[in-house]
Amino acid sequence: MIRRTARTSLVAAACGTVLATGLAACGTVQQLSAADKVSTAFDRLGQGKSFSAKLSVEATADQIEAFGAATGEKIDKESAAALATVGLSVAFSADKPLKDVKPSEGAAGTAPKPDDSLSSSFALTGKGGASLLELRQVGGRTFARADLAGFAGLTGEDASEIEQFTGSLPADLQGALKGKWVSFDTKELTDPEGANGAGGTGASPTPSIDPKVESDLTASLKGILTNDLSFEDKGKQDGKERITVTAPARKLADDLLKAFEPLAKDVPSLGKLPKTAPSDVPDRNLALDVYLDGGALSAVTFDLAQLDEKAGTGGTPLPLRIAFGKDAPAVQAPADATAITSESVAGLLGGFAGGFAGGFAGDQPGADGGFDGTGGPGEPAAPLTDAQVKELTAGGTVNEEQVRLYNKLGMSYQDIKDLAAMGS
Repeated sequence: MIRRTARTSLVAAACGTVLATGLAACGTVQQLSAADKVSTAFDRLGQGKSFSAKLSVEATADQIEAFGAATGEKIDKESAAALATVGLSVAFSADKPLKDVKPSEGAAGTAPKPDDSLSSSFALTGKGGASLLELRQVGGRTFARADLAGFAGLTGEDASEIEQFTGSLPADLQGALKGKWVSFDTKELTDPEGANGAGGTGASPTPSIDPKVESDLTASLKGILTNDLSFEDKGKQDGKERITVTAPARKLADDLLKAFEPLAKDVPSLGKLPKTAPSDVPDRNLALDVYLDGGALSAVTFDLAQLDEKAGTGGTPLPLRIAFGKDAPAVQAPADATAITSESVAGLLGGFAGGFAGGFAGDQPGADGGFDGTGGPGEPAAPLTDAQVKELTAGGTVNEEQVRLYNKLGMSYQDIKDLAAMGS
C-alpha cells in the first residue's frame, strides 16, 4: 500500500506543479489578476541563480491511517509512520540566472551538450531528514549514495535481505549502498563513445521535432490553460497570499493527451499515449492552492482526498505540500566521494533497479546465484530477446528504447515487466 500511496502522491503533486508551471511558461490567462500573480511568481523562479523544492506529506501517521481507512485501503502503522516522514527534494544552481542556462548544440545527429555550469541535486529523505537516496550532478560528474537498509525500513522490508543482496558486491558499491558517496563521469551513461566498451549505453540521438508540431503544441497548451483553469484569490493565510487554481480533471487530462498526441511520433520516449484519460481520473473539478510571499512562490498544496470520493465525503484530508525556495545554497560536490568505473556504474544502477523494482524480500535466488533472472547482484542481466522486448512494450507504458536501456543497466526481463506494471 505504501508504494501505491507514495506513487499517487508524487504523481498528483507533479501534475499540480506542471499545471501552474505551464501557465507561467505559456504566459497566458491575462483576464484575472490572481492568474497574473501565479504566472509572475513561477516566472521569477528562473531569474535567480538557484532554486529548490521539497515535496512532503503534511499529515501525521494517524491522519494517514485514517485516510487509508476512509478509502477502504488499509495503511498499517509502520507504513503510515514512514510516509509521514518522507521528503523528496530537488535543487538547481548555476553561475548565472537559471533562465539563461541552455545546452549547447552538439554535432549533427547527436544530443545537445549540457551546460556544465548547471548543478543539480535530488534527495529522498526519511525520519529526521536522514538521507535515503541522493544524486548530485556537478561539473559533468555524477555523485550518488544510498542507505538501502533505511530504504528497506521505509517500505517494510527485512534488513537482512539487504545484507544478502549487497554482500557479494565490490567494496565501493557496498559503500555506495550504505551511505558513502561514489562518483563517475556523467558522459559514461550518455555519450555513445563513452567508456562502456563500444560506447557507454549507446544513447540515441536527440529526436528532431517538426517545428509546426512544436508550434501547434504551444498554441494548444495556451488554449487549454486559458480555458480549463480558473483562479480565485483567497486573501491572506499565515501571512502568505493564497490563490486557488481549479480545473476539471478529466477534461484537462483528455485535452492534454490530445495536445501531445502529434508529438509522440517524433519523441520515442513518450511511448504510446492513450487516447483518453485513465478511468481512475475523476470526472469533477480538482483544486490546488498556491501560496505567495511578497510576490514570490512559497508553496503549492494539493489534497489527495479530492481523488477519492470516499475520502472527500468523509472529510479525511491528506494534503501534499511542495515548498519552494529561490535562494538555496549552491549545489556542491561531496569532498569524500570515491571514483568508480563505468562497469561499476552499470552494476550500481542495476542493483538499484533490481532491488527497487523487484522488492528485496520477494526476490528469490536463482540457480546461478542471481535474483529474478539477473546474473547476480551488480552483474549484467541476460540480454532480452526480440520477443521479450515486443511483449514488454505492448502495453505502451515503456517503449523499445527505454526497455533496452534498462536491460543494459542491469534490469532483467522480470524487473522491467514489474516496473512497467507499476506505471500502468
